[in-house]
Amino acid sequence: MACKCADNIDAKLEQHNTRLERAMLFDKTGRENNPDLMIRTYQIETGRGKPKAKAMFITYCPFCGTKYEAA
Repeated sequence: MACKCADNIDAKLEQHNTRLERAMLFDKTGRENNPDLMIRTYQIETGRGKPKAKAMFITYCPFCGTKYEAA
């Protein structure tokens, strides 16, 4: 990530026993890339044949607008 906003927000949320959720990504060779912030989603309708919810990884910091570096 290009900025430290997520770390700063985590520090502020610590008093509420809360942290931002981050996801670890792996490249095609199995090496770990930097953790990225992810917008968590959920499936509206469940059941057989219903599409599964998709995760959304953000490319810009939602706090300061800085573009994240490509992993």
